[in-house]
Amino acid sequence: ENGMTVDHDVFATEMQKQKDRARNAAAIETGDWVKVHEGEPLFIGYDFTESDAEILRYRKVKQKNKEFYQLVFSQTPFYAEQGGQVGDSGWMLCVDTNENIEIFDTVRENNLAVHLVQKLPTNIESTFTLKINEERRTAIESNHTATHLMHEALREVLGTHVEQKGSYVSDELLRFDFSHFEKMRKEQIRKVEQLVNDKIRKNIEIEEDRAVPIEEAKEMGAMALFGEKYDEEVRTIRFGSSIELCGGTHISSTGRIGLFRIISEGAIAAGIRR
Repeated sequence: ENGMTVDHDVFATEMQKQKDRARNAAAIETGDWVKVHEGEPLFIGYDFTESDAEILRYRKVKQKNKEFYQLVFSQTPFYAEQGGQVGDSGWMLCVDTNENIEIFDTVRENNLAVHLVQKLPTNIESTFTLKINEERRTAIESNHTATHLMHEALREVLGTHVEQKGSYVSDELLRFDFSHFEKMRKEQIRKVEQLVNDKIRKNIEIEEDRAVPIEEAKEMGAMALFGEKYDEEVRTIRFGSSIELCGGTHISSTGRIGLFRIISEGAIAAGIRR
């Protein structure tokens, strides 16, 4: 109606170029794993925030024209991103060469905890002291425990039809997706906040059980989370009346969380709220 035309063929050509650029930017080039020591990795992060370890294998990675390295250690206190909880960060220290290298993230690949660093140590065969960023871990654990308390509070306020449909837990915030059929009213949001903060003020200590037969855990009333695959034996996390199957890390007592506050609530799909 404005006397303008569109060259559809040229538009399609340019759009394809942009798609190719985006695809190339997201592409990851990985080198072959270089084996340094024999052995299978062990996660000890439920009990320790620091440990000595050797590098089992490493490889170079290139993404968006940036190079970094992936390391697998013989044992590690670093939690690798899984189940909505972000991975730990921290440092690897080598006494032999007085090096202190930052581990900027920990990801999970083929059930391996893979540590990301910008550079390799001088002596790759040395023994290293791994230290997680405890302040950041504490913030992550506080938000993770708060998701458990909020899940229980939502079921109490809205009904037992509420089920977790996804989550994201970092050191800065928690995001929680759940099944519900309508927008939450302001008084319902305030009630959930009140219930969670009541649990925080009671300073309830964690009760953790490892290697519990899954049927026994379900009989105890443990909530199985959406999208999670569970082994025959599971780990249960209880804070008072809240009990869930969970492989993540948690705060030692609810009082360490501080204040819980819901800052937004909205729909993300039919029957799913965030």
